[in-house]
Amino acid sequence: MQLLVNSIDREHNREWLPEWLEEHGLRPADFDRARELREALRALLHVNNVGGEAPEALARLNDAARDVRVELRAGGVVLAGADPLGDVTAVALTAMIDGTWKRLKVCRNCEWAFYDTSKNRSGSWCSMQLCGNRLKTRAYRKRRRSTAS
Repeated sequence: MQLLVNSIDREHNREWLPEWLEEHGLRPADFDRARELREALRALLHVNNVGGEAPEALARLNDAARDVRVELRAGGVVLAGADPLGDVTAVALTAMIDGTWKRLKVCRNCEWAFYDTSKNRSGSWCSMQLCGNRLKTRAYRKRRRSTAS
């Protein structure tokens, strides 16, 4: 699921969804369906960062679940019709049910999806060395400019 969400690099304006589709045996005709699922998941991950709701994204995820016949049973989420997008949908629904979904977030800086491994689930950046350092440096410089004025 994280790989699908990260099939676009918004910071450098790169789209890798066609390659993702090819790697997973899907056709170019599945591009729109995959993009809609990716953007719905991304919107729901933003909710993990800032709170709130994303009813349109949730509706799109429900549509994806219906399209691939994902079903919730006593043993968890199962696929009635196997398809890589169905697998991603099932993983997302399973994560929502088992509580690991709250640990999936989107970086505040580059919008890259990451799994928050911090004890208190307060992670905000995909990487402290990259995005965390950039944001902290910007904040430091801003504070220095305001005190110099």
